[in-house]
Amino acid sequence: MSKRKRTSKIEKWIKEGRGSGIGSEYKPWLKIQDVSSLGRSTRLKGIKTNRQHEFLSDLERNYFYILNFRI
Repeated sequence: MSKRKRTSKIEKWIKEGRGSGIGSEYKPWLKIQDVSSLGRSTRLKGIKTNRQHEFLSDLERNYFYILNFRI
């Protein structure tokens, strides 16, 4: 990917508001469709944050379960 293309993509993501917000209004910087992968991906709604979380691996998802259901 050329430097120009990366710069325009980053500028576009900044304009979309990625990486900003708090709680349920938070927009993640990286989305599942931004990363090419042959593996499994998961989208779950968080109980505490009330927003969709995206995971690129089972390890990320399992750690989320531990933290989300922790008292």
